Amino acid sequence: MVIVGDDIDDLLAFRLEAILSFIEHLDVIVTDPIELGVSDPFEAFSATLPRHGRHDGGGAVLMSDVFFGNSRAGFIQSSLLHLEDESRASRTLFADLLFKSVETFRQRRPLLEVSYFLLYSGLEAHARAVTNDRNNRNASEPIARLLLGYGFDVSVERPTDLKRAVSTYTDLRNALFHNAQLEAQVNVNGRLVTLKLLDYYANLLLLVSLVVFKATPFDDGHINWNFWIERQPFK
Repeated sequence: MVIVGDDIDDLLAFRLEAILSFIEHLDVIVTDPIELGVSDPFEAFSATLPRHGRHDGGGAVLMSDVFFGNSRAGFIQSSLLHLEDESRASRTLFADLLFKSVETFRQRRPLLEVSYFLLYSGLEAHARAVTNDRNNRNASEPIARLLLGYGFDVSVERPTDLKRAVSTYTDLRNALFHNAQLEAQVNVNGRLVTLKLLDYYANLLLLVSLVVFKATPFDDGHINWNFWIERQPFK
């Protein structure tokens, strides 16, 4: 892909890298800009470009425009406008949410515990900013209020469906951060249950991706907002 513009500065290139990486859930590199001296911009680039191994973050979260019109262009535009609006961005900490999500699969050697913490941290920062709840020691509460406001079917606690209980992800974050453990033991209706981070990581990853769309805001009419549970991304 070639980006053509009168002025593409380092900040714009940095933001585009993150947005494009988020869409593909793969590390995308925006090369240094060059002056166009030919009619075909592709002729200005060398025949080969350096490459490195990329970690698959689970597949693109938006379909190609061949199938869904201008979905990608619309999301790129909405995201850039959000990031450029400094007042709005500071109120929502959208950059924290987006960039931490992207960093999970841009790692050269992805570590499950690092990826999980980045996802949870970005979600918590965004939730506390939007709900203006920065003092509540139980992060599950502002996160649940944010998600409910965005239309997700969640609860702080839900013993009958632990994947929809925000406390599940908080308990795993706490076990990871405080005890360096990849599992947590919790009391569910008087029964001790072991939560394994690996069992819930994909749900959190997909949920955070959907929250990025909600925060932008962006909806091309094809997003399955229950994707994080059903694993079917489009409708």
